[in-house]
Amino acid sequence: MDAVTVRTDDVDRARAEVGRVFCPHRLTPDSGVRSVRLRMSARRTGGVGIVDLDYGRAVRIQPAPLETFYLVQIPRRGGTVVRHAGRTVTSTPDVASVLSPYDASDMHWSEGSPHRIFYADRRTVDRELARLLGRPADGPVRFDIGMIMNTPAATAWRRGVEFLADELSQPTDESLLDHPQVAGRFAQALVGQLLLAHRHTYTDLLTEPAPHPTPGRLVRRARTLIRDHHGEALTVGEVAEALRVSVRTLQDCFRRELQTTPTAYLRACRLDAVHRALRAAGPGASVTAIAVQHGFAHLGRFAGEYRARFGESPSTTLRR
Repeated sequence: MDAVTVRTDDVDRARAEVGRVFCPHRLTPDSGVRSVRLRMSARRTGGVGIVDLDYGRAVRIQPAPLETFYLVQIPRRGGTVVRHAGRTVTSTPDVASVLSPYDASDMHWSEGSPHRIFYADRRTVDRELARLLGRPADGPVRFDIGMIMNTPAATAWRRGVEFLADELSQPTDESLLDHPQVAGRFAQALVGQLLLAHRHTYTDLLTEPAPHPTPGRLVRRARTLIRDHHGEALTVGEVAEALRVSVRTLQDCFRRELQTTPTAYLRACRLDAVHRALRAAGPGASVTAIAVQHGFAHLGRFAGEYRARFGESPSTTLRR
């Protein structure tokens, strides 16, 4: 994981340090303001990252096109006026601003408006969209500039962002995301959820009905693949990619044939595998180590799902 922490009151240093994390830009304090109170903490892993950024003063920020990454900027307090791709949005804690890589931006951050910013590498977004579509996209992915944060999908995505921020702030060797496979899988899930939670140029294609001529056969093949490889760094997007269908098609076929989702089926296979491993474990075995080995990064959620499926806690099974 990469981490950067900066504190400075100097405008020129603030511009340079933020530019190193993001890209070169113009930084102009409001009239009568001669300094800033920059507080920045930036952490990245697996093509995604979190930047907590507060200028402490009212400033204008003018970056050129980002080119290689997307940003979702969520004010914790205060507000920001963002002009991007010919649109303007007033961003608040309830309305994030979303910057795509292809256009310059002009932003006015009010005094007292610290932001939590989600960073996603452009290649990661393109790759995850291709998995969702079942084919590479025909052109660039452009998100709508304003993201309403209180919808169910956006709320779920934001919980993932908060979890990412918490894990990236842990000391080295103490985060669940230290393992590259776990970090990569979580990054894919967060980017995939963003593509489903917020409107962009391919939203209509993702929400179209996706019939498949032989749903039963497709589901059987998917179940076999999941059963054989659920112990690996496997995602539903990779299952769909291996079967040469879109994630939407795979989801529709699972609902039609099994009244469940491929994600739920994959998690059930992993829970069963953890159950078997806990029952067979020897002295000194760890519930956390076994859960992470089988792809569970959020241990609190894992424990709840485990109890719901087996009627007891993982530690109780381990002690048997």
